[in-house]
Amino acid sequence: MLSGHLKIISSLHFWAVVIIFVIVTVLHYPQQLLSTSSPSLFSFLGLSRHAMERILLLVPVSYAAFVFGTKAGLISLAVAAVIMLPRVFLFSEYLPDALLETIAVILIGGLINMWFDSSRKERERHQEMLQTLSKLNAADQQLESAYQATRRSEKRLYALNEISAVVSQSLELEDILSAVVDKVKQAMGLDIVLIFLLDEDKQGLKLITHREVSEEFVAGLKGLKVGEGFNGRVAQTGEPLLIEDASEDPRLTREIVKREGMRAEVIVPLKAKGKVVGTLTGAMRESRQFVSEEVELLTTIGSQIGIGIENSQLYQREHLATQQALASERRYREIFEDAHDAIWIHDSHGNIIAANKATEELVGYSSKELLGMNVRDFMAEEGLSLARQIRRKLFLGETVEQPYEQRLIRRDGTEAILKLTSNLMREGDKLKGFQNIARDVTREKEIQDRLRATYRELSESHQRLKESQEQLIQAEKLTSLGQLAASIAHEVNNPLSGVLAYTQLLAKKVRGNNIPKEVALQYLSKMEAELTRSTKLIRHLLDFARQSPPAFRQLNLNDVVNRAFDLAAHSAELQHIQTVKELDPSLPHLMADFDQLHQVCTNLILNAIQAMPQGGKLTLRTSVDNGQLKMEVQDTGCGISPKNMRKLFTPFFTTKHEVKGVGLGLAISYGIIQRHHGRIEVQSKEGEGTTFTIYLPLHHEEPAEKGQEHHG
Repeated sequence: MLSGHLKIISSLHFWAVVIIFVIVTVLHYPQQLLSTSSPSLFSFLGLSRHAMERILLLVPVSYAAFVFGTKAGLISLAVAAVIMLPRVFLFSEYLPDALLETIAVILIGGLINMWFDSSRKERERHQEMLQTLSKLNAADQQLESAYQATRRSEKRLYALNEISAVVSQSLELEDILSAVVDKVKQAMGLDIVLIFLLDEDKQGLKLITHREVSEEFVAGLKGLKVGEGFNGRVAQTGEPLLIEDASEDPRLTREIVKREGMRAEVIVPLKAKGKVVGTLTGAMRESRQFVSEEVELLTTIGSQIGIGIENSQLYQREHLATQQALASERRYREIFEDAHDAIWIHDSHGNIIAANKATEELVGYSSKELLGMNVRDFMAEEGLSLARQIRRKLFLGETVEQPYEQRLIRRDGTEAILKLTSNLMREGDKLKGFQNIARDVTREKEIQDRLRATYRELSESHQRLKESQEQLIQAEKLTSLGQLAASIAHEVNNPLSGVLAYTQLLAKKVRGNNIPKEVALQYLSKMEAELTRSTKLIRHLLDFARQSPPAFRQLNLNDVVNRAFDLAAHSAELQHIQTVKELDPSLPHLMADFDQLHQVCTNLILNAIQAMPQGGKLTLRTSVDNGQLKMEVQDTGCGISPKNMRKLFTPFFTTKHEVKGVGLGLAISYGIIQRHHGRIEVQSKEGEGTTFTIYLPLHHEEPAEKGQEHHG
């Protein structure tokens, strides 16, 4: 209250009232205050009483009542009364009139206060009415705004409910997205709606559904990557994005957006279980300020769409899995029914619950008959015992060697031998039964038994053939020895005759005691040389004739050629044959059987000598040709006719008119070279001569016969 009084006192209006009261007081008491002789300052107007001064007191009273209110006006009226009453009772010459005027002024002042109070109250009521009207208008506006907001919310909720209904009612992704974009476009009042789906494998976005955009725009957004452009950013961050003007935004990466005329955009992520699966874009071709409620609504719609996408994809996966399962079941049934192997399934008690056509053919019972049978019905006791052992091992998880041999009894009483594979069949932890896959090997077993018998017979025949071959080789050796016998006997006889002559001459001179020591030593040296030559020739002959097992070792081909020529050299001399040796001294060693190659060389040299009964030229040549050892035996004899060339290596074929062999020499030689992984080539021209060429590899494995003999 004190602060209110201080506020009035500090007001200029208060001091204006005070000043007016002071002026009117001075005017009311001029003689007393100003010491004038005139009783009134308004006497010049013909007024001798103080009626005007009393009327002037209504001015501060009215002023105070108008400015400060009724209370201040009444106080001012009281002050005015205090000012007037001394004049009325102390100084006025016209007391009744003065008193009447004073009372009239007081009454008028009271009326003025009442009028001001009434006016003020009227103004306050009017102001209150205006305020009330203003509040009503504001409330009406708020109600209108709330109504419009409610209408928008209802519209959006209706759209959201419709979208939820579409998502919940359909599982076809294309139908869901097509319906959703139309609802979103209508509910949000959008020009353009786009839905992108995330391709996790390629880390890209694919425009799946759209409204109100050109095909050029759709083509221009192909290959959009996560993190690229507006939608790529939303797919990467998982947060909504508002764009006021897409054409001016520096984050724009595709110029096609500008050409399409897209400006304001709102993009929200499509989420399922907190994971981004795509984006939803709403766009305008003109400026628009999207409010937070619209963004929230679109975000909620995006979540609904994300759930729909997840449900659709889950449905598609389950549908695909179901189709695959059905197809797999059909394939399994087809495989089961059409399998060549017999397949049957029986429960833990041995009762058959399924069997294919091959099982019918195997046991002789139809499928209907089999379904009412037990495995005991077509198994002997031995087979049942084996089945129990297999069952026990399968139960215990022990290793079963499969397929195993089992036997069953057919309907006609015959026995079938099977190769059987058995497996447990479970559904979860529950044992369903046993699956058996059987192949009838009865015929195979019979064939195997016959093959074993045949193999034994062939092995025995092979052994006999091998022995015969060795005998033929030895016979061919003896034939060659027979052919060499005369020349070798003459070759041995000549040195022995010389030794005998020198022995007789030496004995004669020793008896006459007339031989010098040097001459005697000379005779003995000549005798030793002749005996050594004879011994060497006989040893080579014995080596050639000896029957020895095959033995591969490192050897020099030149040694083989020289040894073979030593045996036939005298035969060549007897027929006046010129011999030329062109042996490569740098020949590498090879792995071979010395005796067998020696026999081949001897045979070829003898054939060459026999082809030149009137003399000629024999050339023996060795060399290395393309990584192989090459040996040539060339003669200038009668040659071989073309018709005989085709039968040259045929056993028992011979062109010799005299009985000098049985026709096995070249056939045996051919076999020996084959076992050494080599080959023989023949070039011949009738009347000019023949050249036999042998090629031998430097490195090869030993023949299988040797390994077999070793292991045997």
